[in-house]
Amino acid sequence: MSQESLRGEIDKEVEHSEPYPSRSKSGSSEESKVELTSISTLESTEEEVDEKSNKYKERELDTVSIFSDRPFTSDIPTAYSEYTSPRFDEKQQPLTMPDIECLQNRLGGNISICKFCSGILLVVIVGIFSIILSSVHKIEEGNVGVYYKYGAIMDTVTYPGVHYMTPFAVDVFEMQIRPQTDTLNPMRSVTKDGIQNTFKDVQVITRIRVDKLVHMIKNYGREFKHALVFDRIKEELRIFCANSTVDEVYNTKFLAIVAQVKQNVIDSITRLGDGGLEVLNLVIPKPEIPDDIAHNYKQVKVQWTEQLVATQQQKTEAIKKETEKIRAIADAERNKAVLQIKIQEKIIEKEGDLNISAINNNILKDKEENGANIEKYKIEKEAEANKALYTPEYVQLNMAKSMSNNTKYYFSGQESTLGGLITKIFGD
Repeated sequence: MSQESLRGEIDKEVEHSEPYPSRSKSGSSEESKVELTSISTLESTEEEVDEKSNKYKERELDTVSIFSDRPFTSDIPTAYSEYTSPRFDEKQQPLTMPDIECLQNRLGGNISICKFCSGILLVVIVGIFSIILSSVHKIEEGNVGVYYKYGAIMDTVTYPGVHYMTPFAVDVFEMQIRPQTDTLNPMRSVTKDGIQNTFKDVQVITRIRVDKLVHMIKNYGREFKHALVFDRIKEELRIFCANSTVDEVYNTKFLAIVAQVKQNVIDSITRLGDGGLEVLNLVIPKPEIPDDIAHNYKQVKVQWTEQLVATQQQKTEAIKKETEKIRAIADAERNKAVLQIKIQEKIIEKEGDLNISAINNNILKDKEENGANIEKYKIEKEAEANKALYTPEYVQLNMAKSMSNNTKYYFSGQESTLGGLITKIFGD
């Protein structure tokens, strides 16, 4: 039974009893009677009090705080503490403690409310934190971020790094701006002569211009490459094949396909996408043609290979003959050069002999001239000496001496030679 219920019953019994002015024997008997009556009354009404206590507990849990209006102390009046009994041999009833079960029920209800409030607060905090995390996003290197607000694309473009956006209202998508290689699906086309061929593994390398990105997405969506590049390549290949025969596509004009298709695709991108995409490279392998035509081309290639072999053999023979000719010419040129060298040597030798002879002649000439000059000088000197020596008188004297040796001279007067000479020599 609760302390409050017990206190209420005791108060009721005390109100019906008379207060005692003194502690006389008559008073003691009355007190004992009141105590016994109170205890018996309490015992008889215990079940009723328990019921009321339980109802009181339920009511108090909704309206009263955890603790009662009155604190639980040892000063609470009871049937045995406030009114002393005259019988000293009887044991006084111990103090009644608070109802623990009621206290636990009250505490448990408030703890549940606290847990509920804490859970709601935790959910709110986690939600706010999640919203903050979802609004912060990161753009990887080589990409840019484009934003949609309520489904409409915004003009804002962000570069690599951490950025913030409005949660629930704005969505972000990353677009790669570094060069990207795409491999197209197989494409079929028909040539001018009605032959179907298939282009496989066509690869194109493209790069997006950031300043034109929003414009292209607005017009063609985020998959704008399909409309501006892939579909245009298919269209240009079909146009090229429609204007060419299978032999031109497969053989003679194959190398011109890439340049023509690439240039036409670039022109289409400039016209439709304002030049927002750059075509860096285009690779178009040889198309697949029907098997029978491919077999014929194979046979043609075999014959062409045989012709190449024969042509190569002819070239080899011609090269051999040309080599022999060149070798013979080289030998003749070498012999000619050797002969010229020998002739030149002889010429040089003869010229050397001629020079030696001329030198000898000059030496001899100079020698003879020197001898003649010496002889001339000698004669001239002798003549000068004789001229000085052979004076007329000396001549006459010597003449006379030579004639004196002869006893007889025969001459015929002065008119003869000898007479004239003698006359001339000797004078008158």
